[in-house]
Amino acid sequence: MSKGQKIAMWVISILLGAMFVFGGGMKLLKSEETKAMFVHYGYAAWFATFIGVCETLGGLGLLLPRLAALAASGLSIIMMGAVYTHFTHQEYTHGLIPLVILALLIGIAWMRVKEAKA
Repeated sequence: MSKGQKIAMWVISILLGAMFVFGGGMKLLKSEETKAMFVHYGYAAWFATFIGVCETLGGLGLLLPRLAALAASGLSIIMMGAVYTHFTHQEYTHGLIPLVILALLIGIAWMRVKEAKA
């Protein structure tokens, strides 16, 4: 992997990590609002807390090279669920952001696995 690719991977990892730590933290801090939103989409209220914890831990995991591929894979599953949820509720523009984040997470996971094999 070239130096430029490593720098890009780290920049994207740091930005995504910060975004997920912030987003997961907000789900945990504003739990009543978040739970109401999850119930509106047809999910159980406790699922909002679960997703908040997963996003916070996954965001931290993106910053640790040994855990980054696993964290990116786990967060990819969450983003697939977000895309599915928005698209099934005809919120296509809201579903585009998780779709882009999903693509970035897949790229991070792929680059981290490729880096580990080298």
